[in-house]
Amino acid sequence: MTEFVLHEAAVNGEYQELESMLMIHRIDVDHKDEDFGDRTALHWAASKGHAKCVKLLLEYGADPATRMVGGWTPAHCAAETGRSNVLKILIEHQAPVMIADNSGDTPKRVAEIYGHTACTELLESAEESSVQKQLLIRDKFRSNTRKISRIVAEKGLEGLQGKVTDVAS
Repeated sequence: MTEFVLHEAAVNGEYQELESMLMIHRIDVDHKDEDFGDRTALHWAASKGHAKCVKLLLEYGADPATRMVGGWTPAHCAAETGRSNVLKILIEHQAPVMIADNSGDTPKRVAEIYGHTACTELLESAEESSVQKQLLIRDKFRSNTRKISRIVAEKGLEGLQGKVTDVAS
C-alpha cells in the first residue's frame, strides 16, 4: 500500500477508508506527493473542505505547518477555497496561520484575495492570539536554523562568518 492511497482518500473525503489506513497500515501521514506540488493528505483534505478527514489526519500526527511547493500550508489551501470549518479545526490544533508563503501571502491574505469574508474574519481573530504569535516565532526560528545548517554543510563554519552575530553579549 502506498501513501498515495492516503492522498486519494483525503481528496475524496473517504473518512472510513482514511481511518482504516491510518489504524491498520503504517502510512506516513505527512508523505508529500511530488507530482502535485508536494501536497500532503492534509493539504488535499483542507482544500476540499473535508473537515472530518482534516481532524482525523491531525489526530494521527499530520503536521499542520507542513509546506507544499510555493510555501503553502494546509491553512493556505483552506483559505483559498473558503473552508472556514476546516480553518477552525486547524486553529484548534494550533496550525500556524500567520506564516507567509513564498510570495509573502498569509492564509488571511489568500482568503481576502478570493473574497472569503468568513475565513478572513476567522483568521484575523486567530492572528491576535498569543499562541499564533508563538507559532510564528517558532517557524522563523526553524527557518533560520535550516539556513544555518545549509551554510555549514556547504561551506563549513567559516561560511557563517559575518552572517551570525553574537547574541550572548
